[in-house]
Amino acid sequence: MGVGLLEILVIFLVAFLVLGPGRSISTARSAGKFLSNLRRTFNEVAEAASLEQQESERRREPPDSKPTHSQDTKTDTKAGDE
Repeated sequence: MGVGLLEILVIFLVAFLVLGPGRSISTARSAGKFLSNLRRTFNEVAEAASLEQQESERRREPPDSKPTHSQDTKTDTKAGDE
């Protein structure tokens, strides 16, 4: 369902014939600026979503597990029993 090269050329040819040489160039320039802004906005949104996902994953990670006091005393009693 993609648009091929031939279809794009036909669209440009029709636009050139309908708008004329002066307006077709200015219209193409405006369309290029619009697409550039749209691409920039999309990239900013994708970057923000990626950063949010990374922050969410960091919050889910458990903190480093350190031995608790009860674990330390268990090893001490075993050493004292021997």
